[in-house]
Amino acid sequence: MAELKAQDASYEMEEELPQEEMETQPSDTPNRPDVVVVPLSPSRKLAKISRLEKALVTGLLVALVGLGLLTISLRTSISEVEQDVSSLQENVNQGEAEVTRLQQEKNELSKSERIQKIAEDQGLSIDSDHLRKVK
Repeated sequence: MAELKAQDASYEMEEELPQEEMETQPSDTPNRPDVVVVPLSPSRKLAKISRLEKALVTGLLVALVGLGLLTISLRTSISEVEQDVSSLQENVNQGEAEVTRLQQEKNELSKSERIQKIAEDQGLSIDSDHLRKVK
């Protein structure tokens, strides 16, 4: 019931306000905005930019594209150099492995026991005091 009373009161207030407003406002003048802003077309906006500004922006864009291409070129050349370095490093590692293998083989072939065995097989006698290791 309290809700009904609140609604009844609001209707009474709404009826009273429009009557007061009608007395203060003339009915002939409609409400309109004071200033109407017309948006400019893109060609008109570009016409307001000077030639110097256009040249600067164009130059900046060309410089950015050039720097991008230069960066790509440099990264490509860096990749190629890294690939060359890695292939050279692989060749060096293979060479070092071959050197190690050959040194080990030389050491095995120049052992004094092996030389004595070969000399005895050939019918030679070897004095141990005169044996020396070949370097």
